[in-house]
Formats: sequence, structure tokens, C-alpha cells
Amino acid sequence: MPLCLKVNKKFGEKTRRILIENNLLNKDYKITSEGDYLYLPIKNVDEEILKSILDVEFDLVEKELKKKEIIKKPSFREVVSKKYRKEIDEGLISLSYDVIGDLVILQISDEVDEKIRKEIGELAYKLIPCKGVFRRKSEVKGEFRVRELEHLAGENRTLTIHKENGYRLYVDIAKVYFSPRLGGERARIMKKVSLDDVVVDMFAGVGPFSIACKNAKKIYAIDINPHAIELLKKNIKLNKLEHKIIPILSDVREVDVKGNRVIMNLPKFAHEFVDKALDIVEEGGVIHYYTIGKDFDEAIKLFEKKCDCEVLEKRIVKSYAPREYILALDFKINNK
Repeated sequence: MPLCLKVNKKFGEKTRRILIENNLLNKDYKITSEGDYLYLPIKNVDEEILKSILDVEFDLVEKELKKKEIIKKPSFREVVSKKYRKEIDEGLISLSYDVIGDLVILQISDEVDEKIRKEIGELAYKLIPCKGVFRRKSEVKGEFRVRELEHLAGENRTLTIHKENGYRLYVDIAKVYFSPRLGGERARIMKKVSLDDVVVDMFAGVGPFSIACKNAKKIYAIDINPHAIELLKKNIKLNKLEHKIIPILSDVREVDVKGNRVIMNLPKFAHEFVDKALDIVEEGGVIHYYTIGKDFDEAIKLFEKKCDCEVLEKRIVKSYAPREYILALDFKINNK
């Protein structure tokens, strides 16, 4: 029989909250009442500790209580893993997926039959909270860094509102590049930005990094994709940052701006723009550099060859391919 706290009903809710706050309520059993008293199942704990956190009269008793029936809904990954094990082992179906706003993007090879692709899409629609499900038909490609998509289930629309780190973003998954997996990285940069910073976001897209830098004095948000800039303008308004963020539709190499904090979120090609980043950044400023590699050495050598700099922080953001990673390095530029 579980250990219970017997308290007068008039103190029941208050006591329940305190037990939850202190992680002492035993959630395997149902709370029950008899007459004027409630019986709250608790974990094994010293009575003196209970007296120190509760300011009500209570008794510790053992009592027969009903166990809670917990019905666990199977997850999308669990269901797909069982049903399509062969295709997963052959690398044709990935169990990972992206959630952007209320849309889900799956990774399923073209080699998988269309009927099976649709079945998996319907499973995702049923088991993942969302309004629409799509499949990547291609990798990110072209000057605008977008990918082809195939609609599998739910609503056939590509515009959504994504929420992260306390701000909201319009994203059109068919027209712009956006990775929800960089939300943690954007939160990291957000914490580093000061009120005196002038930020230059060299490859802004719809503005997730720019908006994350909202505490800066000014942010130049640059992108070559007109669809991205149109959504960026909406996002600036949505987050009430018209007074801080300046959207610029252009190839960043043609833009003449300066700042003390530069963001280079273009991992595959950022190495081609290092000279431009050094032209933009003020001496003593910081470049947040994103690249793809097996380790940090190549990126560090590239910067050391071009300027006097020091690495303030380096981290693996996420896996990119076997033995390759998206890497983040924060360089302080001492002298150009």
C-alpha cells in the first residue's frame, strides 16, 4: 500500500501544489477522499522534511489507493520503426524529421514507393501535432538555398508561423531556407548581444538570427532571395522591430555596411565570404562563423591566415553527414 498524506479537504489543493513543487507527490496513484479528509499519495520521505514545507496538520498513513491507468500513445518513430524496418536499415527512410510551425518535413527516399510515402505521411499527420506533412524531394540547392518538397498529408500549404526563443517567424518552406534545428544556436547568440552592438547578418533568410539579436542597437539583415526579404519584412513587423532591423535585398558582396558583430550562417559556402566578413567587421569585433567539417582546424587556419584573431568559442552544432558536422566558431578579430 502506498504512503499517504492525510489532510483536511480545505487544505487539500494547497498541499497538493506544495508536494508537486517539491517532487514528492506519487503520481502512480489517484488521490482519494473520505469524509472531511483527502489522501494524497507521496514518495517515501522523512516526516521532518514534510513538517518543514507544510504549514498544515497532517498524518502519515498507508492506504489502499487505485493505481492510475497510463495509456501511452505510440510515437511516430516507434510505429514507423516497426512497420518499415527494412527500408530504414537500407537508409531509405529516416526517423528524424523537422517541425516548422505547424508543418512537418520528413526524409524519405525517392526509391520508396509513392503509396508507402503517403502511408508514412498519414502516420506523421496522425501522431505528430501538425496541420500538414511534406517530404524532402531534394537537398538544399540553388542561389536561394531552397529544396523541392512533396505533399504527403494534411493541408497542402507551405506558409506557416514558427515560434522559438520568444519570437515568431513567418516561414514559407517552399521558398526560403530555414532550419528549426538552429533554434538553440540562435538562443546562444541572443545571450551574447549587447545594447551597443551593430549586427550584420550576412545571410539573413527570413530573419531568425536578426530577430534573435533584437537587443542590439542596429541590425543589418541581408539576403539575395526576394521571397526571404518579403517574409523578413513581415517578421520585423510581427516582432515590432521596425526601429532596429534594416532589411537589404542584395548579394552581400555588393553591400557596404559595418558592424562589430557579424553572423555568417551559410555553412556550405561561408568560406567563400570570409574576406567580405573581414571587410564588414570592426577591429575588436566578433564573427560568428558556421561551416561544415570533420574538426575545427581548417576554419581556424583559414582565419589565422587572413587576420590576427582569437577563438572565443567553438562548438559542434549538429551532425551533417558521417564524420562531418555543422561547426560554429566565434572569432574575435583583433587586427585586419
